[in-house]
Amino acid sequence: MSQPQPPAVPPTYGPPPGYGQQPAYAPQPAYAPQPAYAPPPGYGQQPGYPTSPAPAYPAQNFGGQPATAPAYPAPAGYGGELPMVSCRFCGSVPAVSMTFRGHQGMIVMMRFLRMEGPFCRDCGLGTFRHMTSRTLVQGWYGYGSFIATPITVLVNLIKRGKVARLPAPQPNPFGPSRPPMNPGPRLLARPMTWLGLCIPIVVLGIFIAAIANSNG
Repeated sequence: MSQPQPPAVPPTYGPPPGYGQQPAYAPQPAYAPQPAYAPPPGYGQQPGYPTSPAPAYPAQNFGGQPATAPAYPAPAGYGGELPMVSCRFCGSVPAVSMTFRGHQGMIVMMRFLRMEGPFCRDCGLGTFRHMTSRTLVQGWYGYGSFIATPITVLVNLIKRGKVARLPAPQPNPFGPSRPPMNPGPRLLARPMTWLGLCIPIVVLGIFIAAIANSNG
């Protein structure tokens, strides 16, 4: 008779030899530093270019304008000095600093007006004539104004000579200027002046007639 055989045992599997073990790496050679980079000679320097003077171009004349600013002659009698004062209205030279005054009577109250310079000859004469003729019409209405009006007119007449003796206004070569104002008719050629002169004569006539009637 045959002998009974033992049961077959399944084989056990294991990792292959050397599994899970890091291989032994050969040591690397020490790092050798790279040599420092040196720029080539003359790198980064600008080449020296020969300098040449800028060409001189002739002055251009656009639109028929002169290439240089025109030189204005000094006003006659100005003495050749630089004009330090210019007209406040037109900027012309020569000019003189002064103030023309006006007056308005309002029976109980009164109003004093003024127009400050500097003025050239034409603008000064125009201002004098305008303010004086208006004063002769508007300045008589009041007891105090009846005295202040002739004084204001007399002061303006005295100051008028300063602007009347100035030379003709000319453009200011040192600043902006424009044509001066038109002075207008002379003081005695204005209807407003004659109307203003008639007002005190009429008032005095009425006052004298009232006194004569009261005495008669």
